[in-house]
Amino acid sequence: MADLIQTVDVTDGQKRRRAAKPKSEARKKLAPEITSQRFIDLNKYALIAGLAIYLAGIFTPIKTMQIGVLFIFWAGFISLFHQKFFFGRLKLASLNWLLAFAVTCYSYDMPITSAETDNGFLVWAITSAICLIPFALLFTGWTKTRPSKKKRLRIVNFRIIVQTSLFMLWAFVTAWAMIRDDNGYALMYWAAFHVLTTAILPFLAGRVMCGWICPNATFQDGLLKFMDYKRIIPTLPKWIDEQSNSAAMNVSGPVDTRAPFMPATLLLAWIPMFLCETVFDLTKEAWYPVAFMFGLYILSVMMPWRKLCTHFCWLSSYRGIASHTSLWRIRFNPSSCMDCKTCPPEDNCPFYINISKQDNEMPATCCTCFTCVETCPFPKVLTYTRDKDEKARLREEAR
Repeated sequence: MADLIQTVDVTDGQKRRRAAKPKSEARKKLAPEITSQRFIDLNKYALIAGLAIYLAGIFTPIKTMQIGVLFIFWAGFISLFHQKFFFGRLKLASLNWLLAFAVTCYSYDMPITSAETDNGFLVWAITSAICLIPFALLFTGWTKTRPSKKKRLRIVNFRIIVQTSLFMLWAFVTAWAMIRDDNGYALMYWAAFHVLTTAILPFLAGRVMCGWICPNATFQDGLLKFMDYKRIIPTLPKWIDEQSNSAAMNVSGPVDTRAPFMPATLLLAWIPMFLCETVFDLTKEAWYPVAFMFGLYILSVMMPWRKLCTHFCWLSSYRGIASHTSLWRIRFNPSSCMDCKTCPPEDNCPFYINISKQDNEMPATCCTCFTCVETCPFPKVLTYTRDKDEKARLREEAR
């Protein structure tokens, strides 16, 4: 009797599986397959569309921006920064865009707009469409890839949230100043920005601005890194590009007497901008930091990824000089290094630092983004604190 019941259960289970299989295959035929590149493209172009409606709202007679646009930035950047995590979890990824749509609907009556225009519904409709298209495709889509089990470092997750939130804050302040013609918020924001990133952070955490705070850094790491097109300036001249090598900026361990404090082009970019600000007293003008930041965006689109930050951004030049005494540095422990043929931390470093050629810590050009710590496949090579063996070695060298 037990054998008969077991046979019936097995037969029923097989029937149910056979009946379910055609249904699942039919769903797959109707729903789009999301490949890794398609996932990147979907979020990338939705983010670009959000940027387009944002720019149109600021610089054209529309003069209207929905708050939901800020959350388009959130959904796009978070999805691209965490694309390996979200790619195998499409329904979870779709919730980022559902959140952006929910905020767009909730804030329908609270747009940033000028008194002379009434384009709230038009901007709301376009913003909603930008949110709903990636949500629908990701929610109904399917992929053969299994979810990634590798966890990201907590500090990298924290960095991504911080830099994305600060990008949204910058976008809000800029939109308010340009649309409402109210410079109070913008001047307060930029005053706090400069005091924090010039007088405090460089002495504590080095060029943390370039990895955590700068909107252009978020724009490049979240979007430009995934954009493959022919740049107007595809490569920099050799004498400029070589300045990112350790031989040109090494300030840790035995100091190279030939090494300047920072790349020469970075220092040269600082002089005219500093004189321009001082002579024309541009610090009290809200349009100046807005124009400057958009100028950085345009130049970043023209050059390879992060080359502008490495060699030409004057904002990072004097912060880099102040970073030589920073208290928080990423430590490199040569005794634990396996001397790989290709170094993943070097391949992913936004400032092209020759990590394996350092002595005991990252140079002042490091933006403390912790990408090197996360991408190194071996433990104790790159750490937050110096290894005990390294401390002993350095003491011995000092003697």
